[in-house]
Amino acid sequence: MINLWGLITTVIVYEIAVWLRSFPKLKFINPNVLAGIILIMIIYLFKTNYTQYNESACFLTLLLGPATIALGYPLSENIGLLTKNKRAIYTGFIIGTATALITSYFIGKVFHSDWQIITSLMPKSVTTPIALEISKAIGGIPELTACIVALTGIYGAVFGHKLLKLFHIKSDISIGLAIGAASHVLGTSSCIEKNRPKQVVMATLALIIIGIITTIICIYIF
Repeated sequence: MINLWGLITTVIVYEIAVWLRSFPKLKFINPNVLAGIILIMIIYLFKTNYTQYNESACFLTLLLGPATIALGYPLSENIGLLTKNKRAIYTGFIIGTATALITSYFIGKVFHSDWQIITSLMPKSVTTPIALEISKAIGGIPELTACIVALTGIYGAVFGHKLLKLFHIKSDISIGLAIGAASHVLGTSSCIEKNRPKQVVMATLALIIIGIITTIICIYIF
């Protein structure tokens, strides 16, 4: 018999977190953060082995790949937008990838981290399914990578638009590229919430292409 308690618990907890956010006074709550905290408490209080929980919730992890691919379909409807801004897009890819990898490397070095920790940090701005495979391939710790990727995405979703506004960046194309390159799917979701179609297209393109570029660089260089 297949053990699905982890999957069912995760779905229920996440739905509760989303429901709580529907109250005006709790609008600031991020469902991903709240659901994660609740799940950690459940695992701790019931003295559950994390490996058993992870195995029973693995179907959700498997769905992350198809979900990421599904994000790419709107791109085909916006080819004109992409070709008109190809120079800005290519530049965004290069700068976004280089910034994510270089900052991860130097942060690890500044804090005298082990090489395994540094390699776990490197895919932090790549969407989770890709980041986990990169981490495994270059000798990182996939569980740590997943945690860092989630935190990066949450910070980007919560503070990304505010920071860009602070620097007076108003172009939807620039905002979308920056959000997608830095905070992958979770950042892109914030563009969807704000109902900015151009930002969504650019963020989706950035998270997919930068994921591919980061994979190639990490595996063949590091």
